[in-house]
Amino acid sequence: MTLRRVDESDSSQSSPQTIRRRNFLALSGSAVLLAATHPSLGKDSESASGFMPGPDDPDAEVFAAARRELLFSPNITYCNTGTLGAMPRGVLNAQTEGLRRLEAELPDWPYYTPIGAPLTGYQKREDIRKDVGDFIGAQMDEIALTQNATMGMNFLANGMSYKPGDEILTTDQEHGGGVGPFKLMAKRYGAVVKEIDLDAAVANGHEGILEVFEDAITPRTKVIMFSQVTSGFGYKLPAKELCALANSKGIFSIVDGAQVVGQLPVNVKELDCDAYVTSPHKWLLAPKGTGILFIKRERQDEIWTTLGSYNYDNYEDGAFRFMQYGTGSPALIYGLKAALEFNRKIGIERIARWNLALTRQLQEGLRTIPNVRIYSGRRPELWAGATTFGLENKSAAELQDALWAAKIRVRAQGKNKRVRLSAHLYVSPADIARTLDIVQTLART
Repeated sequence: MTLRRVDESDSSQSSPQTIRRRNFLALSGSAVLLAATHPSLGKDSESASGFMPGPDDPDAEVFAAARRELLFSPNITYCNTGTLGAMPRGVLNAQTEGLRRLEAELPDWPYYTPIGAPLTGYQKREDIRKDVGDFIGAQMDEIALTQNATMGMNFLANGMSYKPGDEILTTDQEHGGGVGPFKLMAKRYGAVVKEIDLDAAVANGHEGILEVFEDAITPRTKVIMFSQVTSGFGYKLPAKELCALANSKGIFSIVDGAQVVGQLPVNVKELDCDAYVTSPHKWLLAPKGTGILFIKRERQDEIWTTLGSYNYDNYEDGAFRFMQYGTGSPALIYGLKAALEFNRKIGIERIARWNLALTRQLQEGLRTIPNVRIYSGRRPELWAGATTFGLENKSAAELQDALWAAKIRVRAQGKNKRVRLSAHLYVSPADIARTLDIVQTLART
């Protein structure tokens, strides 16, 4: 068994000596530039922690160890990753240590260099953009760091040019941060947002979804935008096939991957989408306030920069011009890098396999309970890590509160009789079994 934690007092984990101002003054030429590009701030904090699963370790032991990396009580079962992911200890340490060192070393930064101050929205951050790109199959210059999927989607929607009657084809189950920017464009420029009935389409599986999208395309269709996994019901859509459909018609394809990165393998080149947005603070377990925007290099010139600063018109450096949001916290970037490392240690294929097994256990168990209604897709091809269900004899609040009384956190969806349970890597089969027992008891009362 190779799972182990590194003692935080281990001298091998300590930070290197900070380069002081006098060292900077002694440097010259390219050495100064190198020091400014790769400061000591946050350097060792990028390590996710002593969590070190081995490839041959049993899944149950790996994910039990992953659960111990969370900061809240081990008696709590957290099933609301679809809203906010729970940061592992190493990710939080990377972020907080980066923030501490920023404040401690603030005067030591070489402000006289071309790189400048320790800011976020003014620097290329090529190292972390390459790391993100490697994780989702993109080139560094196709990646922009944002604050969340909503920001990325707004950059795309606001960056396009519209004529009255231009159509944005999407579904009726998109997150407000995904479809809202396009509804704004419709109101402002006379474009048209067309929403397909997704519930009706999923009744016939992926083929039904593709058929409905294809039937809705007209000569005026400018954009196809959809969630790879929907936020409300957790439907997994045929993203690759939908992008191929858009490409065959010369339509710009945008994928909302807010509910995907960190729970399923993603390769944007294989999807062949024109743009992809995501929120790493969900399933990737990165700090809140991190976001990723991918735009295919050959389509970037079609998108205006709508949040402008010094490099608003810099088309030479790819997606860098979409990062011009001004001062932010570099500590978030160190946390994002640590989250990527944490996920790589486990393996995204292993995570996807575990999550799917939990979803299968939950769905099959719910089908045996009277008064249960499953809103998520019943076909396995539609399954991901989130399942939305409810009881006909209970409100969503009653179901949510009953589960929370047993320290199982799910999310009620408004005044509807349904809750969403996100089964991610820190949830176990025993947790799902407890959930089913509680639901079965409620169904009979």
